[in-house]
Amino acid sequence: MVGAKGVLAALALSPAFVSAGALAQNGYSFTDAANSVVHYGTAPAKPAMSCVAVANLATAETTIISVRTVPEADGVPEHCRVTGLIQPEIRFELNLPIKWNRRFYMHGNGGFAGETPEFGARPTIRANALKQGFAVAQTNTGHDATAEPLASFAVSYQKRVDYAFRAVHMTAVEAKRIAAAYYGRAASYSYWDGCSTGGRQGLISAQRFPHDFDGVVAGAPVLNFVDTVAQSLLNGLALVETPVPVAKMKLVSDAVYARCDAKDGLKDGLIDDPRRCDFDPARDVAQCPAGQDGASCLTPAQTTAIKKVYAGVQVNGKPAHFGQLVGAETGGNSFTGTGTTDSGWAAWLIPPADGKALQHAFGDSFVRYFLPKPDPSLDTTKFDFARDIGKYADARALLNATDPNLGPFRSRGGKLLMYFGWADTALPPLMGVDYYMKAVAANGLGTPDFFRLFMVPGMFHCQGGIGTDRLDAMTALINWVENGTAPASITASQVDRGKLVRTRPLCPYPQVARYSGSGSPDDAANFACKAPD
Repeated sequence: MVGAKGVLAALALSPAFVSAGALAQNGYSFTDAANSVVHYGTAPAKPAMSCVAVANLATAETTIISVRTVPEADGVPEHCRVTGLIQPEIRFELNLPIKWNRRFYMHGNGGFAGETPEFGARPTIRANALKQGFAVAQTNTGHDATAEPLASFAVSYQKRVDYAFRAVHMTAVEAKRIAAAYYGRAASYSYWDGCSTGGRQGLISAQRFPHDFDGVVAGAPVLNFVDTVAQSLLNGLALVETPVPVAKMKLVSDAVYARCDAKDGLKDGLIDDPRRCDFDPARDVAQCPAGQDGASCLTPAQTTAIKKVYAGVQVNGKPAHFGQLVGAETGGNSFTGTGTTDSGWAAWLIPPADGKALQHAFGDSFVRYFLPKPDPSLDTTKFDFARDIGKYADARALLNATDPNLGPFRSRGGKLLMYFGWADTALPPLMGVDYYMKAVAANGLGTPDFFRLFMVPGMFHCQGGIGTDRLDAMTALINWVENGTAPASITASQVDRGKLVRTRPLCPYPQVARYSGSGSPDDAANFACKAPD
């Protein structure tokens, strides 16, 4: 019999889980750097010591494991690569280019973290930042996902704290200390870039450690971690009890877009605000006759399961968390950035034939291991939100990045740029809108002076979907931090099979992009950001 750890390991190493864990950010940072008013290469700093001498910068808490000079290759400049260990198990990597632009860049983690520096897209992220002259850091957050897959690391309370916030903070502090010694001068600016777990890490850094970063890109943050992941378990269980084939989601998608595509005044295959869509699968999709099933209809049980996912978890008949919005049922570019998918619900909500859906697996692992006393053998099919969610109060205090008071971050000049896909199927997009509105209430009407939210129509989790999912939030953030140029919009693009097919402005919430009435609807120049109707 395969033990719980074996099952978790098999799941964590499957292609879908590897891809999900790799989504630490959107992947298109610095694509607009050439057109930026910030010139990253101005007056670069040079090393004040040899790379090998960095080993002498160890402290009682920080061990330098290795240092080596990486020669210039493929446009990536020569740099000093430092690997280290912060007690007890926080591994980190720091890359110091031969010509430094005086900026520190740290990128986030995906899923339950534990990645190595060479995992997934991480080498590309590192290379792109080094090409611009940044000192680049990353961390595994204090555990190794191959040895402790998914949430199984949480049997250690220390590792919970490290994953929650300590590892990012300590890595930022130590990496900046080493960089300052190496170049003989401190960083002029420090930046965070992350999506999903990486987005949560950025938000919690701004909330708990406001001096760590001058600018934070927080993409699709899992900010209400506990309720979101617990709800993910319930979504998974609902769709195991009543399977809905991916092929049937086309019936749902066709009905959603037929009803709601044109509600924003432009029939363009996008729903710019799903909250305006009054879709009801029981009314708008053909229902199978009682006792029958077929490819062209939904059974009553399937309709009920889909509506349950839309509604979100309910306690005593009232919503306890945000549900899935309409619009993600359609096929589009995969959230993994490789190929296409028949539905945005595939993988995250609808399980593959040989395993669990991502939401189900993440939620299942969380409720087992983040109990005060972890229980790997817990029967998660009996999880009851109203009865059980209170057991995770300590996890909530550690993991959630929901504090709307950003006063200290604002006072020291910090800037926060958050984005979220309206068609995200990993997380409920309304969670991001809710946090932004609470931040406005807590920080005042001047909140957009330091914090802006950009909602992306048609985008899946961090990337992918049927909308303009390629956006360079980092360059916009740097211009904001260093020049005081707040982003009035961010031009995003959509690429299909290697061809640019659409550009569109993304607007700071609550503004939306509105078509001028003339010119191509696939050209951002023919749109303007305006207040919603």
